[in-house]
Amino acid sequence: MARKKIREYDSKRLLKEHLKRLSGIDLQICSAQVKEGTDFTELTNQEPWLSSTKLVVKPDMLFGKRGKSGLVALNLDLAQVADFVKARLGVEVEMGGCKAPITTFIVEPFVPHDQEFYLSIVSERLGCTISFSECGGIEIEENWDKVKTIFLPAEKLMTLEACAPLIATLPLEIRGKIGDFIIGVFFCISRSGLQFSRDESIYTGEWGSHIHWT
Repeated sequence: MARKKIREYDSKRLLKEHLKRLSGIDLQICSAQVKEGTDFTELTNQEPWLSSTKLVVKPDMLFGKRGKSGLVALNLDLAQVADFVKARLGVEVEMGGCKAPITTFIVEPFVPHDQEFYLSIVSERLGCTISFSECGGIEIEENWDKVKTIFLPAEKLMTLEACAPLIATLPLEIRGKIGDFIIGVFFCISRSGLQFSRDESIYTGEWGSHIHWT
């Protein structure tokens, strides 16, 4: 089956919608898309949180390593986001041997956190390969040896027992919540035909009360 990448903005919108509908998980996600013709006043009317919280902005161009390339800005107000976008809109960048101008950005609330997790779910012919790590974020490649992986055959159900090897070393106060998130994402993917990008990371808010996806 052919696979096609979609923008981070669209993937978060789809996952939030389907996780709520299929698994009852309400992801704490707010995001806005910015392009060349975006009117920031109109965008703020549609997304009022943009004017009341600190923000993160980065290109949404289907490539990774944005943080290491100086393309992610943190803890900005909306005016600073607009300046960041203006300075980089149309600028040509090269990633993985491919060159293209930056045309699209994603803006999200800035949520300080001390740790990120990594999750990847890849559909294959006979089942799914599921990988998880407690060392996510921009340093995931340097910590690839810490990634835990299981293979779930197509005929088996995804349960807490099945994903136990992935989350066994997590603190007890967040283990169940992360396990439920993995199961929920797996269920959405298996029902909708999506694939969870291996470039994404997740993290928990204070005391594990919320799960965020970056």
